[in-house]
Amino acid sequence: MPVITMASNASHEGHNSEPSMGDSAFKRLLKALSHKSRTKKFELLLSLFRPRPGDRVLDIGASGEVFLRYTLEDIFPYPERIVAGGYELREILSARHYYPQPRYLLFDGCALPFPDRSFDLVFSNAVIEHILGEGKQVQFAREIMRVGKSWFVTTPNFWYPFETHYHLPFIHFLPRPLQREYNRLCGTHIPKGTVQELALLSARQLRALFPTSQIAKVRVTFWPETLVAYYIDSARSL
Repeated sequence: MPVITMASNASHEGHNSEPSMGDSAFKRLLKALSHKSRTKKFELLLSLFRPRPGDRVLDIGASGEVFLRYTLEDIFPYPERIVAGGYELREILSARHYYPQPRYLLFDGCALPFPDRSFDLVFSNAVIEHILGEGKQVQFAREIMRVGKSWFVTTPNFWYPFETHYHLPFIHFLPRPLQREYNRLCGTHIPKGTVQELALLSARQLRALFPTSQIAKVRVTFWPETLVAYYIDSARSL
């Protein structure tokens, strides 16, 4: 498996999750809610998993371009114990640039190149909804459960009426041709006239993918925005 050892020379600052003066009031509100939601998710993770110095952690979907300066590598107390990566070299290099302590690898999340139960925790934030193709989400979930003793997998809630990739309400409930037209007329985040390829999940669908897991619903507004499938190895309580 390819090991990423060089730091990126990227000069961009990525999609900073912190509000900036150039943002509209709407974007500042979205960033504030996103930060609050991620804070709640991380608090839940740390309270459930209770990291130990010897823990080995896998972060599937590492990126220095998305939610820069507020990701697992920011809050995990032993970042040198993290193996992080995914299948897009650009995103891995950007993560390596901003977070040099973990070890970085290129890998396919549907066919992880690791032995069974080789990680104390597998973490994946907002990746599974981007896994497309017949049976691919099932493979992704099985691989997480295979290599992890514990896991913590988050995804946007399908039933939340505001779609966070488009930054538009109700668009994900529409047929694809209407999604395209709606985004052409009103879109500001995804290029106008295009469709974001997504496979959003409900709590029931997420539970079916991770049948031994608990499903947490994380809410910072009027309805749970995020779903979390988590399982904590019973041996950690010993």
